[in-house]
Amino acid sequence: VSEEQKEERVLCLEAWREFETKHGTPESQESIQKKMPRRVKRRRKIDVEEGGEGGWEEYWDYIFPDTESNTSNLKLLQMAKMWKKQQVKEDSDDEDDDDDDEDDDNDEDD
Repeated sequence: VSEEQKEERVLCLEAWREFETKHGTPESQESIQKKMPRRVKRRRKIDVEEGGEGGWEEYWDYIFPDTESNTSNLKLLQMAKMWKKQQVKEDSDDEDDDDDDEDDDNDEDD
């Protein structure tokens, strides 16, 4: 999601919250409040075309509650996949070593 889309989403939610404050019920006000994002300060590296040091830029980002839970689950899923790949690789390495040992045993019998 681009920064521009996040800004538009925040503006929409703020307008909705303002409407609910004037015309809504306490339940609807609580509902929109739960959808409001957290505002966090982040840093990103500035790219310079000439290959020089660009430094760092600070900017404000919004973390929405519905996407925050998805990203934490996504990270967990990625870590699980990496672990599984590592296990498969280790198992295949172990099998290769076992095959080599069996070949050596057969050579000695000849």
